[in-house]
Amino acid sequence: MTEPAPARRIIGITGTRADFGKMRDVFLGLQEAPDVEFSLVVTGMHLLHRYGYTVREIERAGLRHVHHVPNQVEDEPMALVLANSLNSIARLLLAESADMVLVHGDRVEALAGGLAGSLTNTRVAHVEGGEVSGTIDDSIRHSLTKQAHVHFVANEQACARVLQLGEDEDRIFVVGSPEADALAVAAASPLGPVRARYATPDPPYGIIAMHPVTTEAGTNRRQAEELVDAVLELGGSWVVIDPNNDEGTPDIRAALERLDGRPGIVRLPSMRFAAYLTLLRHAEVIIGNSSSGVREAPVLGTPAVDVGSRQNGRSPATSVQHVEARAGEIAAAVRRARSQGRTPAEEHFGSVGAAGRIVSLLRDDAVWGLPLQKRFVDR
Repeated sequence: MTEPAPARRIIGITGTRADFGKMRDVFLGLQEAPDVEFSLVVTGMHLLHRYGYTVREIERAGLRHVHHVPNQVEDEPMALVLANSLNSIARLLLAESADMVLVHGDRVEALAGGLAGSLTNTRVAHVEGGEVSGTIDDSIRHSLTKQAHVHFVANEQACARVLQLGEDEDRIFVVGSPEADALAVAAASPLGPVRARYATPDPPYGIIAMHPVTTEAGTNRRQAEELVDAVLELGGSWVVIDPNNDEGTPDIRAALERLDGRPGIVRLPSMRFAAYLTLLRHAEVIIGNSSSGVREAPVLGTPAVDVGSRQNGRSPATSVQHVEARAGEIAAAVRRARSQGRTPAEEHFGSVGAAGRIVSLLRDDAVWGLPLQKRFVDR
């Protein structure tokens, strides 16, 4: 009688609330797969109290095997965060005899996982490579592509970019984005539970989500001040989501403090991803430079005013207005968005069900049969 094959040990990595929200169903699906031993590295903003110590949400979601890996103190430079993360994750992969590390997107923690995997001869699977944006995120994401042995991309455009980077076609799987599943839920979700939990204002309201541009460090404070000037000129109700923990965050926070305590303005350190999508679905506009303005907002029919260069070239959506970081331009664009109202949904992520497709492929012998030795494909 032949022994059953041993379960494959897959370690996922998550560093932010948004990242976990997008990958949640993938992680849970792998956890329940009988032929997989899944565990999750929780690091980054999840373990910082300023951002809500959101590791608790991950545990409440039902993830049973969680590694707490602190990788930074508040406002530590990204280069040191990468070094801290690489050291800890590499040791963990070796200690756990991992067969694969699963990473998503373009955060420093994901890059550390990809580097640790490739340097320890551990398979690396990367979700949502081949995307573009206008800051250091591009360099991180494309670096991850070169470390990864398997690519789960959202659409044919992303697939073409991964091919352009010299990757083997057999390693690329067009599965859609796992956030499409979360967007489908948000599109049908009422606002009431979100308002009850976060004390957000009644509609109409706007959302402010401004993050540092790491390649424009000297201008972050000025750009945020221009946005705040526009909001003060416009008036109305706003939900302010604090910036992420990239370098330059103190400059953004300092500018946003001018809005604290003003009538109609609610400031939050972060939100659960599903709750944030519901808030976005019911907003009249989102302004700033968050990827949610150019990716999720068009799908939900919410107009967006994208400020500055952080999301350059990332969205073909007609509902997104791209403006310079000047108060007058921002205010004028918000007025246009308010007068035009909600827009028809624009779909760029592929069909619902990406999480299930990723889980199925990660259990498929064809994926595990791909060689660890990669080749560069000239095209």
